[in-house]
Amino acid sequence: MIGLVWKDILVMRKTLRAYALFLAFYFILGVMGAFDISMVTAMLQVILLMLPISAFSYDELAKWNRYAMTFPLGRRAVVGARYLFCLLTALFASACGLLICVFTSLMGRSQLEENLAAVLVSLGVGLFIVDIMLPLCYKLGPERARPYLYVVVFFPIIALFLASKLGFHMDLSFLDRMSATSALGVFALVPLIALAGTWLSWLVSCRIMADKEF
Repeated sequence: MIGLVWKDILVMRKTLRAYALFLAFYFILGVMGAFDISMVTAMLQVILLMLPISAFSYDELAKWNRYAMTFPLGRRAVVGARYLFCLLTALFASACGLLICVFTSLMGRSQLEENLAAVLVSLGVGLFIVDIMLPLCYKLGPERARPYLYVVVFFPIIALFLASKLGFHMDLSFLDRMSATSALGVFALVPLIALAGTWLSWLVSCRIMADKEF
């Protein structure tokens, strides 16, 4: 399975370099004060978690799944390797986000607690996107599933915007009455719930792969 994960890393290495330059540019702007640094960490998390979804396109182009079915590992292991790649990508993005938080807080440009909360929430959001999109990619293929990606990403934003215009607001004032540590504990529930969703998503993807013919 580690070999399958390493395959994904090698396939996406050029895309990783392009993303690294893109995110480095926004990081510099964030440090200079042009952007809220929490926005940069959120972009880092979501953009990097798009990589496993993009890997499906390369697999389809190379007829990879047909070749992978000849391996003695089995279909569940092939699916598990893609999910493991997702989790490793999420950990890497979170580690980068934490470094950015510590760096900017030491410079006095931002509050460490607020940025840590942004990292936790963006990690959870990124994992939720992966939880939904990976089964769709296995079921429909990357090209047919791509429009759903925009729905998954932009629908919550549009829904929140419309809700605010209609006067519906989430009451988060209870967070102000909590200590910083307790508030971070609440935000930590977001990625934990998303991780539980990742397990369910993996089961769905395994079921889809078990029924497919290549």
